Amino acid sequence: MRNDLIWAILNCGIDDLSMLDDAGADMFEIVDHMKFEGVELSLNNILEEVFKEGIYRLEQAVKELRAELEKERKAGQMSDESADRWEKLDRYRLNPEEDFGYYVNCRDTSLYFYTDHKEEKQEIYEELFGEELQALVDYTGFDIQW
Repeated sequence: MRNDLIWAILNCGIDDLSMLDDAGADMFEIVDHMKFEGVELSLNNILEEVFKEGIYRLEQAVKELRAELEKERKAGQMSDESADRWEKLDRYRLNPEEDFGYYVNCRDTSLYFYTDHKEEKQEIYEELFGEELQALVDYTGFDIQW
């Protein structure tokens, strides 16, 4: 009976819910957002929302660093370290919404990195946004497939 109910509501089996066990996302917040937006409740859609939010958070971190460095640059107060960081951001045009993707299909679900200049960009993400990358992994519960 429980499995039938889960299947009727989320279009998955009760064991499939274990895919969310490691996710740090607030499921109440995710589901409330989905209801507000009129998104059908299913495990796949919940996972998609979790991935979108996690990548969005990384995108915000990139934008914040870019804005901070731009402010320093315009004020003529860039240190050598800041100039190096600025050059890396500018040269490779880091954009998490374009550089990261996900595939949602029950047990075949994954979070992956796909982009041009893959090795260089991965190195820059890891150097400049190591904590944010870990936050993405923690939030989604999925390791990044580099």
